[in-house]
Amino acid sequence: MKPHGLVRNSILVIAIAIAFFRSSVEPARAVGREVAPPDLQFQPIQPTKAISLRESVDLAVKNYPSIRNRFFKLRAAKANVSLAKMQYLPNLNADVQISGVTPNRIASVVMNNVSGFDTVPVDSGPPVSSTTLKPIVNNLQGLNLNWLMVDFGLRKANDRFADADARTARADINLTELDVAFATADSFFHAAAAKQTIIARQAALDHMEAANLRVKTLVAEGLRPGVDAADLDYEVAKAKIALIKAEKDFRLSLVDLAEKMGLATHDFDIISDPVVRSPLDVNIEKRVDLTSHPLARFKYAEIQRWKAKQIVLDKAYRPHLWLNASLWGRGSGDSVNPIKPVGGGVVPQVFNYMVGASFSFPFLEYFPLRAQKDMAKSNEMAAKADFDLAMLVLEKKDANSRVLLEQTKKVAKTTPTLVEAARVRETNILKRYSVGLNNVVSLAIAEENLATATVEDAVAQIEVWRAILALGYAQGDLDTFFKLVKIAEGEAASEQQ
Repeated sequence: MKPHGLVRNSILVIAIAIAFFRSSVEPARAVGREVAPPDLQFQPIQPTKAISLRESVDLAVKNYPSIRNRFFKLRAAKANVSLAKMQYLPNLNADVQISGVTPNRIASVVMNNVSGFDTVPVDSGPPVSSTTLKPIVNNLQGLNLNWLMVDFGLRKANDRFADADARTARADINLTELDVAFATADSFFHAAAAKQTIIARQAALDHMEAANLRVKTLVAEGLRPGVDAADLDYEVAKAKIALIKAEKDFRLSLVDLAEKMGLATHDFDIISDPVVRSPLDVNIEKRVDLTSHPLARFKYAEIQRWKAKQIVLDKAYRPHLWLNASLWGRGSGDSVNPIKPVGGGVVPQVFNYMVGASFSFPFLEYFPLRAQKDMAKSNEMAAKADFDLAMLVLEKKDANSRVLLEQTKKVAKTTPTLVEAARVRETNILKRYSVGLNNVVSLAIAEENLATATVEDAVAQIEVWRAILALGYAQGDLDTFFKLVKIAEGEAASEQQ
């Protein structure tokens, strides 16, 4: 066969191999397979001067480092899926060698177990009767094709294992996003409660200062004893200290919220008005399938991953049938060769080809593979135990959240009455004090009670929101919670306009 014919046949074999690879890989893109993650660019996003609850969660999902960590792990897993599909391609190697070598040869053998076999070049040609140090130009070109034609499902098992690994990574990122969203919203509620405490303490201080001015006027007119002014100064100082402590708690809560959003300490404020109002009613009687929770899916994906690993180990103990093909040419400038050198030994003189098949079966791999399969089986059982534990935890959280939501709603319906009663009481005590029926301590206590009731009312509404958040987190779906937030924020925006 002519050299150009051999090259054409080799190219045809390669084309057939690529076509077979494409036909083997395309079904792997069927429904249910993993899709490539979007090429996101994670850049720190700074919040505006005042942010809402929804904005804080959006910033956290875009910024938080743990989400970036899981995202790039998912991309690595997807790259591994592509790598697994590359197993269907044949192995094609091309080598070109030109050298100058002395022609001193003698009949001898280098055994395989001698270290010199790795360092002494393999030469060929007839023995010589005399030696010389004058080099002769030699050349060698080769094209080698090896293709695993039959593996009895090993590559397919590796492909499915890579997909199972990618599904585990995707479940992990979904769980991480849920955790980050929950932690950010919960931190926002803590900051909102701290802000409402400031508002209540500021209102109490304003009332106390107004009362202090009135008391001092009465003392100056001789209508009240001078000790009342001193007592009220004491109460005003206490109110100022309480306000300073509330401001401290609020600023610390903002630092915590910034950390939850994946930001360094940043000067910003929160829009807390929507979450200090009673949210729309939520049906807590509706049951959901907790197996759809991201945590349950992550644990289940771990089980499937170890099952896929066992299939890979099963398929590893199978015979392999290889297609082997080679095309090579050689040339030498040695004049003793019967065939005349071409180009002084730089261009090949002769060509050869080889086509064959090889069969291999790993007989003694049975024992280590069986041990590895036992390990994978044990890991699968451990993953099942983790799944069962996760379901127990989710069921407990779901039950706790339902009880919490039911009880916080009852408290939130009662606190407005508490505020109104404290306000009426404060007004009555102030009037009674003006006519000398109460002392200044009673007035200070009334102001403190009003501030405490106001804070308790705001916190009670926030606790209802927090209970709805906890219920959504326990069920693995925060959509209902954010729909209520969107409605509340929309109502607050319309009222401000």
